[in-house]
Amino acid sequence: MHMKWTQDCRLGISKIDSQHRLLFAIANELLDIENPLEQQLEFKYMIDHLRNYVGDHFQTEGKFMEDIKYPEREGHTKMHNAIIEEINNTLKSCTDLRTLKERFQLLMSNWIKDHICEEDKRYAKWYHQNKQPEPKDFV
Repeated sequence: MHMKWTQDCRLGISKIDSQHRLLFAIANELLDIENPLEQQLEFKYMIDHLRNYVGDHFQTEGKFMEDIKYPEREGHTKMHNAIIEEINNTLKSCTDLRTLKERFQLLMSNWIKDHICEEDKRYAKWYHQNKQPEPKDFV
């Protein structure tokens, strides 16, 4: 199951849209691994890469929301923390690589559907409605 970037997921904030497209690509690379038991090094590398990139991306979004003074930033940050916690709990609780891949597939599809394409749209809409320029050091 591939995660497909569509215009519905576009926020109109270039740096964040670019990072979201890369998250889709990383998720797809991970999900393209057919047999995690036979491709353990690649699978573990992609899991680690995804986890690190998610953390970096959430820092970028957090700074952006702070810079534009988004009033719902605290709640959005709590969602980010919950996603990171879910990733970490999934990594801790799965002892079987096939199960881990299945759980990550579900996690990624839910996260992309619910968070990027819905929750992130809320701060993007607020940002565009308030006609604020992108922060200078953000581009």
